[in-house]
Order: sequence, then C-alpha cells, then structure tokens
Amino acid sequence: FHPWSWQGTHYKREHFDSDASYWRYWAKRLNLSLSARLRLEWMVFYYFEAKKSGAKTARHFGIARQIFVKWKKRFKSNDLISLEDKSRKPHHKRCWTVTDEEEKNIILLRKKHMKWGKDKLQRRYRKVFSIHISTNKIQKVINKYNLYPDPTDHKKKLKRRLKRRNKIYIHTFEKEKKLGFLWHTDSVIIWWYGARRVIFTAIEECTKIAYARAYTTNSSKNAKDFLERLLYLANSQVRHIHHDNGSEFYGQFEEACNELGIQQIFSRARTPKDNPALERFNWTIQDEWLSQSLYGLDDIPLVNHDLTTWLIEY
Repeated sequence: FHPWSWQGTHYKREHFDSDASYWRYWAKRLNLSLSARLRLEWMVFYYFEAKKSGAKTARHFGIARQIFVKWKKRFKSNDLISLEDKSRKPHHKRCWTVTDEEEKNIILLRKKHMKWGKDKLQRRYRKVFSIHISTNKIQKVINKYNLYPDPTDHKKKLKRRLKRRNKIYIHTFEKEKKLGFLWHTDSVIIWWYGARRVIFTAIEECTKIAYARAYTTNSSKNAKDFLERLLYLANSQVRHIHHDNGSEFYGQFEEACNELGIQQIFSRARTPKDNPALERFNWTIQDEWLSQSLYGLDDIPLVNHDLTTWLIEY
C-alpha cells in the first residue's frame, strides 16, 4: 500500500527519530530500485549534511550539478516513487504501415515465387500492379506470415544467427601476455590409405608451447579427452581456448569447458588468418614429423608415443 494512504497511518513521522530514517524506511517498504535509493541518499545528504548546497552534494557523490538539480526538482518528500526512472518509451511508436491491399498482393506474389528475394519481388510488384512498394514492406509481410520455402530450416538459421551474436570472436578479443591466458586449438583430418585419422593440435599464445595427439575420429568425446590432457600438460593453466567453430568443439567439449570455467573464443568463418600460429604448426607437424615418421598413422597408441617424442624435441 502507499505510505500516505489510510493504511500507512501507523507508520507516521513521529515514530522515527529523523526525516532521513523515515524516508529510508519507506524506500525499503516500497521496494525502490537501487538507482532510486541512491538518489534518495543524495537528498538526505543535501538536506541534512550539505545544508542545502547542491554543488557540495554533487561533488560528494561525483555527479554533475545539472543531474542533481534535475532530480532535486523531481523529488517529493511525500512521494518517494518520484525518484524512480520514468518510462523512456516514445509517445508515438512505429505502427504497421502496410495496407490490406498491399499485404494481399505481396502474399500472392510470394506464393508464386517462394525463392525470390525482396528486391526481385519489388520489381515484379511494380510490373504487375504498376505501383512502387518498398522492400522493407515486402520483408515485413514475409516475416509476418512466415512465407519461406522451408519455415523449419529458416527457424534453425535464426537460432544459429542468435548464437553467433553471443560469441566472442578472436579479432575483437583483448589478449594478455600471460602464460596460459590463451590457447589456440584445431583438428587436422588426414586420410591415411583409406582410413580416417585426426590430429588435434594446440599452441599457447605467448610461449608457443605446442601439443598434439592423434585419434581415429574428430568427435567431441575425443576433443574433450584432448582438452583434459592439455590441462594436465599445462598444469591447469588454460583460461581461454580459441577454435574454429568445428562440430568437434561442441557437445562434450563445450560441457567440459563450462565445468572447468574455460572461456571459448571463436574464429570467423573461412578466415584462417585468425589462427596463423597454429595453422603454421599444423603444416610443420605434417612436414617435419608425419612425412619422416616410420610408423605413419596406422597404430594409434604407437603413433602417439612417436608424436610425443617428436614434440619434446620440437
């Protein structure tokens, strides 16, 4: 209930030792937001500490005088809700501007040409109906009625796009020169006399310490196993791990990263220059080790023993 309604008469001013404690009590009772409570502290300081000096209050809280003056004018001692932020919603919002006739015509054209884009449909609309219409209106109608060749596939694309928005990409990531702060990882797929083989590789950003291990498949289970071995090698000094969005780096690998508190950093699509040091290491491991190896990639345990020996020397 409102504090100055008949229901709040029990909590009158005389029950409190000061106006400040009275205001703070009702701020808590009204469940004011943190920003509103902070503004209330400005008013308390202004009236009871700064002797009604706006400049002194602004300096004390590190705010501009204009901001304090704005909230001082808005403040009502008998209505603390006046310190809450007002709605920033515009008075005149955008509304649907497509007429019923335009909507009907767009649907008709779209159903005839489901694969056409909005630009091509715009030209067709002008030719058929002799009226210009914006591509924005066409796209709005397509979205409203879900007029896509494969609506299910379109929903999946939207989900993928939303996921990409929340990812941290390597070209915008701020690197730190600390051991273990950032590791780059990748998988190299090799067809060895008809058999599929995968070499997972990793390299540390600062020291260029590298690690690699061979597997029969590039599954997320094997990627998780590689990560656990990398953690053991690096003495758990892996804070961020960068990879190229491959399917092997989802599933169990992603779950392991979440459990271990490792932040994943992503490469842009078809951009090998986002991971140049590891791309070079991938070539080196094939040129200097695999091409000279006596064991090849047939027996995986033997291969990994030979690969580890080469890595120590490398």
